[in-house]
Amino acid sequence: MQYMSITFFKQLLLTMTASLGYLTIGLIRGWSSPGIPSMQARSQYLIPDHSAVSWVSAVPPLGAFCGSLLTGPFLQKFGRKKTLMMAAPIFTISWVIIGTAVNTSMLVIGRLITGICAGIVTPSAQVYVSECAHPEIRGILGSLPALFMALGVLISYLVGTFLPWDYLALVSALFPASMLVLLIPLPESPSWLKSVGRKDDAAKSSKWLHHDDKVVTVELSTIPTSNGDAEAPTSIAEVEKKPEATMNSKKDVVKGAYSPEALFRRPVIIPFYLVVCILVFQQVSGIDTILFYTVSIFQASGSSVNDYLATILVGLVQVIATFISLFVIDRYGRKPLLVFSGVFMAISMAALGYYFYAHDRELPIAQSLGLLPVASLMVFIAAFALGYCNVPFLLMGELLPVAQRSILSSVASAFNLGAMFVVIKSYHDIKDWIGAEGVFWGYSVLCVTSCVFVITLLPETKGKSLEDIEKYFERKAEKILERKRMNKGMP
Repeated sequence: MQYMSITFFKQLLLTMTASLGYLTIGLIRGWSSPGIPSMQARSQYLIPDHSAVSWVSAVPPLGAFCGSLLTGPFLQKFGRKKTLMMAAPIFTISWVIIGTAVNTSMLVIGRLITGICAGIVTPSAQVYVSECAHPEIRGILGSLPALFMALGVLISYLVGTFLPWDYLALVSALFPASMLVLLIPLPESPSWLKSVGRKDDAAKSSKWLHHDDKVVTVELSTIPTSNGDAEAPTSIAEVEKKPEATMNSKKDVVKGAYSPEALFRRPVIIPFYLVVCILVFQQVSGIDTILFYTVSIFQASGSSVNDYLATILVGLVQVIATFISLFVIDRYGRKPLLVFSGVFMAISMAALGYYFYAHDRELPIAQSLGLLPVASLMVFIAAFALGYCNVPFLLMGELLPVAQRSILSSVASAFNLGAMFVVIKSYHDIKDWIGAEGVFWGYSVLCVTSCVFVITLLPETKGKSLEDIEKYFERKAEKILERKRMNKGMP
């Protein structure tokens, strides 16, 4: 259909532009893998010991943790688009600082600032895309940021193979600068515009995105306002006259979307808990240990495959698998992809752990397992890309209620990034304590645990509108309350 083609290409343009932020995050994640060996060879004074290496690698997630906590107020006050535009020039400057670093402190500060920007961009871009995407194509478009992140890792691996660490950083600065320029003509999220009472701007934005008056009318009628404009409900009675009214609307009228009473209601807390858990499981799978230390892991494994070639292959597999996931996420749903992803990630981490167990103890079988590290990491990356790479961020944009999405998405991202920092910073210490095999076997167990969580607790959101998802948690909360009343013998 012409409608769908126009809708798709307009929203694809918006999504790809916002996803340049995720591509830059991929550059951050991939930079240390070729960058640290390059510094050790050319500028060893910048990273004189393992402690310096771990800080240079792990400080971006620490900065991202702080940045994500700032994002909620920014998203609510300035909007999704302007928040991204504020982060872009700072992103660019931070890469220049890294590329011109003359001491360890300057290098760490530059990496810290990239992390702060990543913390701002992570929820901002995903929420921006989710709110601007049509429900029928939200799965595909909502997964594009993850594809761009994988592409960023691959670009970093490729460029880092031929350029030293400082030139790699300067090349990386080009991408956030491009995002800033390309964002200028794009519209703001209609959800945010309506929530702050800018109804005319919201209608223009939604019309640009959907190109259909009926879609605009339906969409705007389901977005709550937060400033008590003339058409917003001003009492519980008025809200209850509307058939689409929910408990969320009633509470927000009385208390406000960000009051403790609104934030700690079950229809808000339950999806927030699910989002936080799935984002933490994404990190404790060990993905960033693999991405940040790929070259070092291959060097330690003694594999017969060239370290940089193997690293590029791993990055290429991630891009291909993430691209494939775009076309299966709306066909098979979120839960099946997460379970598939978790199972094969667990198997590959267990296999990699066994290789290090045999290699470090010089068992005879280790000689015949030279390709196992490459095969294990390729399977791990492919499985991660098909599920845990993009689905958790997509769920963040789908599960969190629109009225509280700004603040809750930033807090959820903070948990994700805090877990990333702990995983990366602790890798060398845990490896020295229980060995490399213990580290990877631990990741394997956590991947299995994530599958149990997904199967038992996570709802499927495939093909559902954001309003339907909110109503699902409203009904779930009402059932819990009804069950409690029955247990207490109340009417």
